[in-house]
Amino acid sequence: MAKIATGNKTQKTSTNLLSTSSFKIAGRTFSFTQEEKICSILMTILILLIYSIRSKFLLIPFERDEGIYSYMGKLALEGKTPYIDFYEMKFPGLFYFYASIVGLFGDTVKGMHTGFMYLNIATILLLYNAGKNLFSPIAGLISAITFAFVSLTANLSGFTVQAEHGVAFFISLGLFFYTLTKKSGKWYYFLSMGVALGMAFMVKTSGVFMPLWGGLILILDLIFSKKPRQFKTFFKNLLAYSVGGFSVIAIFFTVIFFKGSFNEMIYWTYEYSKVYVGGVPFEEGIKYFKYTRDAIVQNYKFFWVHSVLAVAVCLLRPISFQLKAFGISLLIFSGLTIVPGFYFYGHYWIQTLPGISLLAGLTYHCIITVFEPKLKLGKLKLRYIYLSVFAVLTYNHINALKSYYFHPNYDLILRQVYGSNPFPEAMEIGNFINANSKPEDNIVLIGSEPQIYFYTKKKSPSRHAYFTALVSNVKTHKEWQREFVRDTEKAKPRYVIFFNNPISLMVQPNTDNYVFEWANKYITENYTLIGFVDMVDGYTNSNYVWREQIATYKQQGKNSILIYERKSL
Repeated sequence: MAKIATGNKTQKTSTNLLSTSSFKIAGRTFSFTQEEKICSILMTILILLIYSIRSKFLLIPFERDEGIYSYMGKLALEGKTPYIDFYEMKFPGLFYFYASIVGLFGDTVKGMHTGFMYLNIATILLLYNAGKNLFSPIAGLISAITFAFVSLTANLSGFTVQAEHGVAFFISLGLFFYTLTKKSGKWYYFLSMGVALGMAFMVKTSGVFMPLWGGLILILDLIFSKKPRQFKTFFKNLLAYSVGGFSVIAIFFTVIFFKGSFNEMIYWTYEYSKVYVGGVPFEEGIKYFKYTRDAIVQNYKFFWVHSVLAVAVCLLRPISFQLKAFGISLLIFSGLTIVPGFYFYGHYWIQTLPGISLLAGLTYHCIITVFEPKLKLGKLKLRYIYLSVFAVLTYNHINALKSYYFHPNYDLILRQVYGSNPFPEAMEIGNFINANSKPEDNIVLIGSEPQIYFYTKKKSPSRHAYFTALVSNVKTHKEWQREFVRDTEKAKPRYVIFFNNPISLMVQPNTDNYVFEWANKYITENYTLIGFVDMVDGYTNSNYVWREQIATYKQQGKNSILIYERKSL
């Protein structure tokens, strides 16, 4: 008779039900239970399905954050200096992470989406193996399914190449290495866990909560362990974990130091970010949280409820305190990643998904552990009943959203998720510029749509590719406006694109109007209006008017985009 662990108890079951098979490779014996074989087949189907779905989104236009990160990744790949030649209020891991995607998959929209599709699939596989190592193959499968579909949520920016997808990957990698520390306790797994979670912090600052969780869970494991405490081994492993995390930070900081922009990094990641983090009052943040939460959960309630149910089932008596500490702490620290600044943007929530997905596996594990002995169905029967119900509910979810998953309407999706932001229009304008310019022609944007620089493979004449910094509430914004003006006049760009859209311009109260006064005079004297994009209100597609047609066109929407061409080339 074989025994199957069920928390604090064991349950006997006949060996033939497990149907274990084995084979040898290079002298090592590998064995698979019936459950592992079934889950392997279902995981293959899941990966193929996700590949099919995400392949439908390979050409969807970027939103502005995707655009600026991809653009900066390309600049980093070309050897440009972060925080001097370009800047962001994130640590340098962000730039070099995107540089790696650009280098591997190309500087195109399709290339970036392809890279992130494979990144998503790798994350799914990591979570499957993490859940399998911690609980069981079915628990790992449930974790993988949960992440696979919730990470596709439209209002969570699941179809994008947002930085949070990278954070989710590194968190999942860290969780996977954590499960290996539980299995073998080798010091290099603790080191690898620290490196992975340190990378999550370096890609996005809000990822800092997960390295903190990593240190906490190692301490909690020691406290609640039923084995004799070996403090020497614990401190050695904790040191390895800490070295892993801090080594990542040290490497990136050293790179920036030798590039000569360390002080600039401190300014952008600390001084400037304080303005951003303090921009939303707590009361407003609560409203944003509720709105975003409802939008994200709307079509995915089953997955979210099933995951959060882990908190309730963790309170059941047969579950070990070590497991309870793992589930509750993971939920809390995953949730903290969306808190800084109280903006609660949809894409911030992607960082919570590795933790939420493992909680889904924990829910399954706890329910099986607690109720299997009472229902007297036999553990194997109960787990397959559970998996079948989960599969049916997942199928119903896919069927309900089949239009979004298999026949996505790009413009409609972008309007529903981002409202009147000119993201579809930016790609059309990029296509126009590509068809009507030479490689040496420059462009400049008055508005925060830097994705156009990436679409057209053209560089901003100024380091201020993100226009919003020029009209933000920082003391140096006046100086930056004048720097932008000097850079633009020196470059004499062939095209100027002006976004007459408050969401794109992002002008903050009490900021200098110099850049707009200059633009009005400079454009009037040197440029001719050749394109007009009328952003008609609602979900209606924008109207594109070119050259001679502009004189007789009557604007219908509130917002518009104006494309100017230099008079003398």
